[in-house]
Amino acid sequence: MNLNPEMLAAIQQALNNGTLTLGNPTGRSPIRPRQLHDLRLLPTKDDPRPTFFWSAESPRDGVDLTKTTEFPKLLWDGTTGTEITVTSREEQEAHLRMGYVFTAPAWVEPDPMDAIRAQFEALPPEDRALLIAAQQQDRINRLKAQLSEMPEDKLAALLASAEPAGEAKRGPGRPRKDSAA
Repeated sequence: MNLNPEMLAAIQQALNNGTLTLGNPTGRSPIRPRQLHDLRLLPTKDDPRPTFFWSAESPRDGVDLTKTTEFPKLLWDGTTGTEITVTSREEQEAHLRMGYVFTAPAWVEPDPMDAIRAQFEALPPEDRALLIAAQQQDRINRLKAQLSEMPEDKLAALLASAEPAGEAKRGPGRPRKDSAA
């Protein structure tokens, strides 16, 4: 294609005036309207578009994520605030008649002990024993640190009140000595 000097001058003038742009002047690809309206559309070789996957797994071969089911559903006891899961409409209606509600009562605060108890019960017995032993050792270490910071006179008074002076401490399961025998 041969352009004469007049045509080149006209193109140069149009570019300078901003009436003719080569592509997008900002340097970005044009956003097609369906990219903003239907985020489920995947890119093709002719139509590149951003993908909006909620995870690293692509929904190409998976199920349609736009279809949802009503159950399982959470319900809360209106008096105690206990959370349960219902799996059918019949079960939901039965619990609603018993005083359960769809939203958690505002006055209910989650008990942190429930979460700790559930984690503890999920451990095998050997790990539970190790955890209990480690916790006891931590408490002993904290008590040692506190005792080491006490003044000598208060420490002596505390130790004197902790163990009676004339009586020897018995081991576990040992019977008490009879003083008459």
